[in-house]
Amino acid sequence: MTGERARRGSTISLLALASITSGCNDVDRFSTRPDEAYCGAITLGSPFREGLSPRVQMRLTLDASLLDSDLPPGRLWTFEAATQTRPERRLLDGAALRPIRPLAHDALSHFEMGDGRERNTLFAVSPSDPAEEAMLAFLSLRSDRGVEVRLVRAGSEAQEAGEGRRTVFGMFSLTRREGQCGF
Repeated sequence: MTGERARRGSTISLLALASITSGCNDVDRFSTRPDEAYCGAITLGSPFREGLSPRVQMRLTLDASLLDSDLPPGRLWTFEAATQTRPERRLLDGAALRPIRPLAHDALSHFEMGDGRERNTLFAVSPSDPAEEAMLAFLSLRSDRGVEVRLVRAGSEAQEAGEGRRTVFGMFSLTRREGQCGF
């Protein structure tokens, strides 16, 4: 009897552990491999864009297992091709998704963004130019396996504020692809 009870106890323990770990890793399928990234462009509608060109593209790499840790779970890049009047621009160039530690203890860490979004998270990101103000990156892991990223910077209301201090809002719809999105 003792051996049978021990086996049952061990089976129950293994099942409990499996259910706990599977619940913790339910978003791991959003993680990118080294040879892939989430790629996409900014939403063109003017209500969804301020301070960013309609030509901006984004790339995201993500380790979803780190979403609740103190480590950056991914990186963001943006790319805007050169025009006749403006050189190529990379507002974000491998910017780490920096966790905002106090959020882990605040209701804001559980914000909802509507149907079709399995998980929403909020991070700080720093532009490639250190003179520019940091931004917030809102990530939504979608049920269609895509990711939405919203970049937000409140900016300054002062007329003389430089480009790196102006308001920024942009919504990007990203899909997983092999490669590095062409930039």
